[in-house]
Amino acid sequence: MMSAKPPASGQLVFWWVYWGAILVALVVVYALFGRAAAKPTTIADLWINLSGIVPLFISVVIRGLVVPRFDSLTRAFPVYFVGVGLAETCGILGIFLGGPYRDSLFLLGVLGVTSYVPLFAKRLLEPKGSGFIPNN
Repeated sequence: MMSAKPPASGQLVFWWVYWGAILVALVVVYALFGRAAAKPTTIADLWINLSGIVPLFISVVIRGLVVPRFDSLTRAFPVYFVGVGLAETCGILGIFLGGPYRDSLFLLGVLGVTSYVPLFAKRLLEPKGSGFIPNN
């Protein structure tokens, strides 16, 4: 019988589709809701306006320190999923709560999602060498 495990190239295509869908969704939400005039805010509202920075920082830590440690697509995808979602959260919070920082937080969210381009995932498909001389 054949196993139900999808081929690795199919998993990589899924990574690309997921990444593209999140990026397009963020841009569409900004196009629909982010163009209204921002209300002037006070210093007390600064914490609410800049609340998107926290998930973006966590996403950057995940992308830089956690994702590169995995050795297979299947094991890395949940962390990748969470990291892209946190980067998108920065953009969404910026659009709805950003006030005068709306455009900046949206752009930071787009850059955060863009940092997850699945180009690095192709190296997870290639077999690792073993022994004294790799790839023998």
